[in-house]
Amino acid sequence: MYLSSGDVEKNCLRQGDILDAVPFPIIEADAAILGKIDDDGIVVPHPRIVTIPREHRAQQDCFTMQIKTRLSPVAVISHCCELELRSGKCLLPMITVARIVPVKPSIIGNAQKLASLRGNKDPRKRPDPGYLDYFHLESHESLGGIETLVDFSQISSIPGSEYSALLKRKVLQLADRERVKFKIKLAAYIGRLTDEEDAANLENPWLT
Repeated sequence: MYLSSGDVEKNCLRQGDILDAVPFPIIEADAAILGKIDDDGIVVPHPRIVTIPREHRAQQDCFTMQIKTRLSPVAVISHCCELELRSGKCLLPMITVARIVPVKPSIIGNAQKLASLRGNKDPRKRPDPGYLDYFHLESHESLGGIETLVDFSQISSIPGSEYSALLKRKVLQLADRERVKFKIKLAAYIGRLTDEEDAANLENPWLT
């Protein structure tokens, strides 16, 4: 499933690459916003607070929030072509990753479900496309020596300016065949038709 350590591309990120200990945010509605006291009108006992503007990529509309964050292994889901460096720089504004989690006990305890997960079945096959939202990862010491899965529903984005920092956290690279399985399963999870769309013969919406 993985390339041997000697074959791993150390100087670039690829779709499906496994990165270790990446900050993964948990955004909640009650997250605190950092600000400063509004000097135009002091209120006692609780001062009125205004947000402190922050800049990112020459944009002035950012600010700082305090949110829950966990360090987690993740898989890169941005496309290889988008991750390719140009003149030594990553031009992608944001690099998208999906969180890697241990296999659920409910799957481990069910031989049929576990076999289906391990099979990373072709999601285009009917009537049994397997798990659409998960991509199984074989056990590896870099992943704690246990079977894990990429959860396509847990996605976060990291500025492309952090490319070098992310590259330092790269611990595994999928073999070519496994990477193609990964991207097909990802595409099926995000882009599959609903039953209503399928019934309306919208498989090719450009046909008139």
